Amino acid sequence: MSMEIAILVLLVLGLAFMALEAITPTFGLLALGGAASFFAALVMLQEAGSIYGIPVSLPVLVALGLIGLAILGGSLYFVFVARRKKITAGAEILMGMHARVIRWTGTSGHVHIDGEEWAAHGPDNLQAGDIVIVRARDNLVLTVQKG
Repeated sequence: MSMEIAILVLLVLGLAFMALEAITPTFGLLALGGAASFFAALVMLQEAGSIYGIPVSLPVLVALGLIGLAILGGSLYFVFVARRKKITAGAEILMGMHARVIRWTGTSGHVHIDGEEWAAHGPDNLQAGDIVIVRARDNLVLTVQKG
């Protein structure tokens, strides 16, 4: 009886870990642990020959193994797609973008970028309406250069 419980626990944990990999940033660690758990359960199930009195044949084990591989492959696919995606949110996307100077005095002023007004530092020869390029960000102040 305890062997059957261990097999079921390993199967469920394996599938759960592989599925969780698709939505958590563990870079494949959960998926590999889940695969190890899942396939250990399949080996134990093959040795036991039955679970709760129900015989388990080789085609059933192969089908379960293919389901596990499909879930593992899908999880790893999502991991690699997420790692290749370009940053699309946050202040990091501002680097290299063009902004329009709203007002400027000396080496500081305000620029309009992506629908927002930002404080900025830059060269002293800028005027309202000039187009600048964002080069850096320090908290809420952008560093710009004439573009």
